Amino acid sequence: MISKKIATRMLAAILLSTLAFHSYSQNQWTYDFNNGLNPIESGGPALKVLGTPGQFVKEKVPGSDYLFRSIYVFEKNSGLQFNNAETKGFLNKSFTVEIYFKLDELDSWKRVLDFKNRKSDYGSYIYSGKLNFYDYAISEKAPVRANQYVHYVYSRDFETKTIKMYINGLSKVEFKDPGIEGMLDVDQVLNLFQDDLIANHEASAGTVALIRLYDRVMTPVFVRRSYQTIKKTFQEPVAKEEEEPAPEPAAPAAPASTRNKNLSLVTGRVYDGRNLKPVNDAEVVVRKSDSDSLVAHTKTVDGIYSVELPPFETYRVSAQADGFQSRNITVRTNNRHEEIKSLISLSPETYSAPLSTLYFSQSNEVLEDDALPALDSIVSYFQKRQDLKIVLKGHTDNTGDFTKNLDLSNKRVETVKTYLIGKGIASNRIEGSGYGSAQPQRMNQTEALKKSNRRVEVWAEPIKR
Repeated sequence: MISKKIATRMLAAILLSTLAFHSYSQNQWTYDFNNGLNPIESGGPALKVLGTPGQFVKEKVPGSDYLFRSIYVFEKNSGLQFNNAETKGFLNKSFTVEIYFKLDELDSWKRVLDFKNRKSDYGSYIYSGKLNFYDYAISEKAPVRANQYVHYVYSRDFETKTIKMYINGLSKVEFKDPGIEGMLDVDQVLNLFQDDLIANHEASAGTVALIRLYDRVMTPVFVRRSYQTIKKTFQEPVAKEEEEPAPEPAAPAAPASTRNKNLSLVTGRVYDGRNLKPVNDAEVVVRKSDSDSLVAHTKTVDGIYSVELPPFETYRVSAQADGFQSRNITVRTNNRHEEIKSLISLSPETYSAPLSTLYFSQSNEVLEDDALPALDSIVSYFQKRQDLKIVLKGHTDNTGDFTKNLDLSNKRVETVKTYLIGKGIASNRIEGSGYGSAQPQRMNQTEALKKSNRRVEVWAEPIKR
């Protein structure tokens, strides 16, 4: 009978030989955790621990009584880091990242790859089972489930700026990087699984069995074969719909028959009110009217957007594009499987109204959880609009002493300013003042009206050159 030690070595050898497929002159680094955080190949950089150190565990391969693999188990808001500076720019041009891992939680945004060393929200996530590159692209629902291993591949072509993301061998996201958001910044580190320390709910504990980095873009055929090999070697249980995947549709939009019949389809056109031309790449955000909770986030293509929403609800649809004032419309979904069409006309930007208003609890300067998505959208907007500065205006209701309210309104401004700085906005681009209860938005006659006065308004102003 074969020994466990020999079987483990055999598994490592199989993994090495089957993942390579061909002999390449370019470099690649493979981390299978049989040698701690060092790569299989000699001379490569060791991975560094982010957050709380994880544990190396010998895990039995499913379907086998004697095959084991080494895995690295990490805690929430922890992970690993690849130091590109130690490799003389290994990831500075075209590259591919291949990971075989599972996350404990997939209830919302969960970080996979961070290219800006926690200074920006840009990067790759899994968002409720969907692949996402914040905030440019999101896939349809992918076969990603909590506590189930998934084969994930990310590539970026240096010449074309094309970013591709795969799950279990199938392409799920492809888009052109609008800048260098999908590349490493001056820190020259690639972070895995750990999110920024401010919004630490966007990370999950998990397990990783393989990390492999290539200094080239791997072809779809290679990615598919790599997944098939891993699935066969590790004998992971596979969901029924993954066993015989259907071909990817050629057209970007799925046919109406694939729609969820329990949801309503809201489609719309965003256009320039001056000349009726479509506004491309407009950011469209959908929130519930009663709770202001975020339910959808997309961008227009040739002025068109489309989202599926639960029925029997009222929503606020907001459209924002560079050079235009944001515009809101209200949409009511009355039935399942109905299609609602809408038009949103945008006017030129005037800076005569706040871009966003953040609300606070009575006598409190702490940001509500519901305010964070709105603030993240503000960060994204001002990172693109370097010609603008941020002006914060803090307010309170009329309950209590005027002097204390003035102090509270300034504390609310400082809270928002600190959050924005933590997200990468330069402090010299942010101004702010508190006005206490002197500038109510509505009369302080009821608690509901008072609530609208406990706020910080986020305004934009052109930077004078």
